[in-house]
Amino acid sequence: MNPGAAIARPVFASRSEAVSRARELIPLLREKAGSADANRDVAAETIAAISSAGLFRLMAPKEFGGSQLGLAALVEVGAELASGCGSTGWLYSVLGGHNWLTSLFPVETQREVFDDPDSLVASVVRLGGERPKPCDGGFRVRNAVGKYCSGVAHASWIVLGAGVERADGSVTPTYLLAPKSDVEVVDDWFTVGLRGTGSRTLRVKDAFVPARRALAIADLSRGLSPGARHHDAPLYRAPFPQILAISLAGAPIGVARAGLDAFKEAFRARMEGWPAAQIGEQAGFFMRVAEAGADIDAAFALLLKDGLEIDAADNGNAAAAIDRARWMRDISHAAWRCRLAVNSLFEAGGGSAVYDTHALQRVWRDINAAAAHNSFARERAGGMYGRAALGIEPSVFDRIGH
Repeated sequence: MNPGAAIARPVFASRSEAVSRARELIPLLREKAGSADANRDVAAETIAAISSAGLFRLMAPKEFGGSQLGLAALVEVGAELASGCGSTGWLYSVLGGHNWLTSLFPVETQREVFDDPDSLVASVVRLGGERPKPCDGGFRVRNAVGKYCSGVAHASWIVLGAGVERADGSVTPTYLLAPKSDVEVVDDWFTVGLRGTGSRTLRVKDAFVPARRALAIADLSRGLSPGARHHDAPLYRAPFPQILAISLAGAPIGVARAGLDAFKEAFRARMEGWPAAQIGEQAGFFMRVAEAGADIDAAFALLLKDGLEIDAADNGNAAAAIDRARWMRDISHAAWRCRLAVNSLFEAGGGSAVYDTHALQRVWRDINAAAAHNSFARERAGGMYGRAALGIEPSVFDRIGH
């Protein structure tokens, strides 16, 4: 029996149950959003509330106390939480998505992580500096550095994405899982938006990673990882690398919803006491509300459709290149439309919206920071899809997958 089994954590039977639980947390997230922005990190109280609710384990295996739900659930829950606090929603999407990745490591490694019901896994996708090298029993990581480690303050483990240098000079892309005690956190997260994610830089001076905590990315992309072989659920054969971007996609939706709510609340207050004739002259503002709402709803519908499609596939790693490219197109398009929606509302927000105390100002910063993430790059995603749609081979610079 897992030691963590003694600590009760809800397990959800359906996406609707999980979404309902996430919605209950929105008042707390809204209350803490300003301090998360000011402190450049989400409060430990907030992370504990999400963990106690069982939401971080949404995509973790049932064998280890998870709900084993799919991508559609992760996107929708991430959107709900981000509507309360953009940084919290982003952290949830990252840390919740990493529980899926953890589920693909060897079973003994999964047990190391999941036996603590509150353990969280952060990551550095591209580790720079010296390349890790094989050694007796595992790998040695020395003099390496990586940026954008979202949620590192709350994590117990770090996934290090790196090219392992073999004796013959070849390089094997690999995920290495290390305890946070093996890394040094550099407090350099001073940014325009998503300040509360605390996405700081990491340094690794000298760390040993045992072989059981290594995952070859080639095996992952072919659905041949140890966890995919161990767990029967199709969730653990979801398409890689597309799942990395999809796991983040709910956050911009929720941030944009918060922007729409903030604009409506501020504009209602501005119109109090106005005569009917003056209210009737505000058609341009009403149109912005309508267009923003339609764009946000359409973006969410597109992502939810894709999530459900992937969830329904028995083996997402066997997906055709055109489908993989379409999912990346949709992810980037959704983030872009949400960005445009909030920017349009901010433009109409007037002078009061530029104050730090105005909710729309923080949302405006957060959505532009979120949409700048490489997973949402329109030019790259558009190029992928255009080539696939026209029957042209993928670029050697694009990782479409198997």
